[in-house]
Amino acid sequence: MAEKTELSKTEMAEKNESSTTATVKSAEELETHKMSKGEASEPPIEELKKLTIMKEEEEEEPTIKLKTSEGIIYYVEASIVKEMETVQSVIDATGASPGVTIPLQNLTSCELGRILEFRAKRSRVGSNPIALRKFDEKFMAKLTPDQMKELYLTANYLNMSHLMDVISRAIANFIKHKSAEFARDFFGVVSDYTPEEEAAYRQANAWAFKNLDKESGKLPFPF
Repeated sequence: MAEKTELSKTEMAEKNESSTTATVKSAEELETHKMSKGEASEPPIEELKKLTIMKEEEEEEPTIKLKTSEGIIYYVEASIVKEMETVQSVIDATGASPGVTIPLQNLTSCELGRILEFRAKRSRVGSNPIALRKFDEKFMAKLTPDQMKELYLTANYLNMSHLMDVISRAIANFIKHKSAEFARDFFGVVSDYTPEEEAAYRQANAWAFKNLDKESGKLPFPF
């Protein structure tokens, strides 16, 4: 009987220990379950920092108000305005806040709108240089010569160096293999030569005038 009593005590102790272990395990599982369901009381400080950074990154970019000659106001992202060195220099010099409207008396809504259209569509292409180059060419190919010249003057006024490079490359491709008359017509240039001087120059440099496309209409870009 003494042995049985001793065994019963041992078994009870083991059962109690097992029960305690099970309780602790269940508590741990419950806590894990709560955390998996987002029920934890407080996330670690480092996690809070990460969440704060993500929230800040997702905040909407500040915009600058640009007013055209017709009085139309465009809300333009600050990152795009930075590419417009003429506008950015005004902001830097005057310390203008995002709420201030900056007038652009030399630009119409059509001119500024085309700039913003180009910039917005280009931003969706990505960062691949080849893809960006193809986009630039396709965008310019859809413009008439007058629209392209207008866009260049707008980019020049805003001092957007990258866009001026894109348009210059498109113009170079457009007038390639064209006659001097075509180039004059395109740029609105009047020849400095008299008819006699030009005839003499053409005769002396006949090789330079061979195999040229003499058309001067609004031709598609040769991309």
